[in-house]
Amino acid sequence: MVLQKTIQGVFFDMGWTVFRPVNADWFINRAVMEHVDINVLMSLPQNAKDAVFSKALKYLDDNHNLSTEDEELEQFGAFYRMIAEGLPELGLTEEAIGDIAYSKVFDTSNYVFYDGVKPVLEELKQNYRLGVISDTWPSIERILRSAGIADLFDVKVYSYQLGVSKPHPQIYKTALQRMGVPAQRTIFIDDWEPNLDAAAEQGMNPVLITTRPNTPNSGKYPTVNHISDIFQLLQ
Repeated sequence: MVLQKTIQGVFFDMGWTVFRPVNADWFINRAVMEHVDINVLMSLPQNAKDAVFSKALKYLDDNHNLSTEDEELEQFGAFYRMIAEGLPELGLTEEAIGDIAYSKVFDTSNYVFYDGVKPVLEELKQNYRLGVISDTWPSIERILRSAGIADLFDVKVYSYQLGVSKPHPQIYKTALQRMGVPAQRTIFIDDWEPNLDAAAEQGMNPVLITTRPNTPNSGKYPTVNHISDIFQLLQ
């Protein structure tokens, strides 16, 4: 258990841990709401929507090794084009697709940071090495800069850099190697138990955060409701 160990490093997931999507869905950004009639979207058969989004998400997974925001923009243009072609009832034009993809990459107002995140990180940094382990895209640095926290982390490991996502073991091994702290002396905070299971397999101390609505919680890991609660586990 975390309380029984001397912790030297704290790793954070980003989405649903440090910030959340403005519309409760990572892919339905502000521009989507401007170009799509939500009533039309909701009226479409769920199995049809699931099939189209599954195909588009697979495209993202299969092409996840990126370097620049320009590459990200091109990728999300293709992603939303697949949505438009698979769900023609949405009436998305090529111009709308471009606007939505641009918003996904460059509009940081699509991401809402939880209250008090920066002060918590600043306080933790006084005594611990801080790291990021996140499934994300190159625009993450822009997002973190928008909240003034980009420079608070000693280590950042992003899935787009490695071409693999959690719970692939490489992402955890890379993070531990870069931080230079024994796995058993680190905490990893994430909102999805399979990601925590993979961290535990590497010897890290998993902590489940329950900011995501209806977060599945089997009770096998220590739980926090906000990253500020981590201080209770570190006492």
